[in-house]
Amino acid sequence: MKISKLNVTQFRHLNNLTFDLGSTITVIAGGNGTGKTSLLGLVGHIFRFGSNPKNLFNERFETKYSSVFRFSSNHDATGNYQYKLTFTNNSEKEAELRITNENGRIRHRIDVGGRVRHGGKITKPVIFLSLKRLLPLAQENERNIQIGLQTLTAAQTTEYSNLYNEIFSTTETINPSHTKSNNKNSFSPTTTTFDAHGISAGQDNIGHIILALLSFRQLKENDPNYEDGLLLIDEIDATLYPAAQKNLLKVLLRLGRELNIQIVFTTHSSDILNYLNSRNGSQFKHYTNFVSLSNSLGPVTATEGFTELRSLLADLNHEALRTIRPRKVNYYFEDYEAFCFYKGIINGVDFGCENDFKNLSISCGTYKTLIDKGFEEFFRSIVVLDGDFSSTINQTATNNVVLLPGTQRPENVVKDFLTSLPEADSFWNNNHQYTKRVFLNNVNGVADNREEMKRWFNREIEFWGADGSNLFQRWKELNTNEANLIIERTKTIINRILTNFYELSTSN
Repeated sequence: MKISKLNVTQFRHLNNLTFDLGSTITVIAGGNGTGKTSLLGLVGHIFRFGSNPKNLFNERFETKYSSVFRFSSNHDATGNYQYKLTFTNNSEKEAELRITNENGRIRHRIDVGGRVRHGGKITKPVIFLSLKRLLPLAQENERNIQIGLQTLTAAQTTEYSNLYNEIFSTTETINPSHTKSNNKNSFSPTTTTFDAHGISAGQDNIGHIILALLSFRQLKENDPNYEDGLLLIDEIDATLYPAAQKNLLKVLLRLGRELNIQIVFTTHSSDILNYLNSRNGSQFKHYTNFVSLSNSLGPVTATEGFTELRSLLADLNHEALRTIRPRKVNYYFEDYEAFCFYKGIINGVDFGCENDFKNLSISCGTYKTLIDKGFEEFFRSIVVLDGDFSSTINQTATNNVVLLPGTQRPENVVKDFLTSLPEADSFWNNNHQYTKRVFLNNVNGVADNREEMKRWFNREIEFWGADGSNLFQRWKELNTNEANLIIERTKTIINRILTNFYELSTSN
């Protein structure tokens, strides 16, 4: 039973705040003071798991609000704080603040589902990783630091090493070393050249996150009643360089799905936000919900969905949001005849981007080979092919191929179309006195082969308007269904290109 929604009726400066949680990952982003970390504490406090088994930090799989935030006797005195979680089975669990005065001492407590101690809490393993994980050992009392008290299993050590190398794009042999101090109880990455005393804050950060994931794996393997878990991470990107942030997201998505963990993290990172909205980050969108918190207009508001990423970046940078026209989309054709036919069909349609028609002539076979081999350019471009190749290559939901109407080459489609037009059709009323009889006279005797038909097409096109615009406009009027199929196919592809390759930007 996973969490589907959080609703905060009131908590400090958060009022009537509601958002969904992703099935695997929930990204909470926003400026300082918008309550991101507090939300992690509220979510985690709903659950309990008991004293055994413990996680690999040698702690309970529990997160009380008191480990995330403290109440103020001066500013948290109303007692009106309320919130609730909704779950995937449509059940709900409410919680509220209760304030008592014990011998003149004000005490705050969040009651879950009533006032029976722990009675209303739901059984679910939870791990919360606070920013305390980033404290360097140099700030600890040397006498309180202990190394090597515990060990991981061989399988855990191997997975720890593999995940570390995957995130940092290295090939080192990592031997996790147990490190305990007043503020830490974890396994630090250790190699032949550095140990717990010499690692960076970023390495320590990743060590904690890996250990949390291994804790859930151990629980899943050893507890037959395990269903799912909850991992809460504050400021996930802290101390990590951009490539490591992206690799970490991939690891979290993969293991989150494998171990059935809901992962909720906070971030300010524009690198993470840009990555999630890029083509390379499209894998996250089915399993992730993005929540943007903003107080730019006063009260904190929450907006959801990846379409809000660009607005959030502007808000984080205190910048105005420009209306940015997406970058141009490239179009590739087999030949000039295909270009004219396609251009005539889509003429006048605004696809929300600049159209860049490439002056290249490449065979269908070459295009097919490049597409099959995953040529990068064709993921961000449209490839227009003649209809006579419909038996060779298909339009699919993942490729960017548009097949022209008919089952013949464009020049043959044009010939058949003009042949079918009555002599009184409006198309024949033109300044060139290009009538049906002139057409028939010019086409008579032209051999029905590729070279001859191309020569005929290029001789005649000057009578059909610029790039055959008048001819193809008339074809479009008389073949609306076929034309609309081409237009809708083009819209679908362009929307996919803009979604996958649109670069987030603000007014810089």
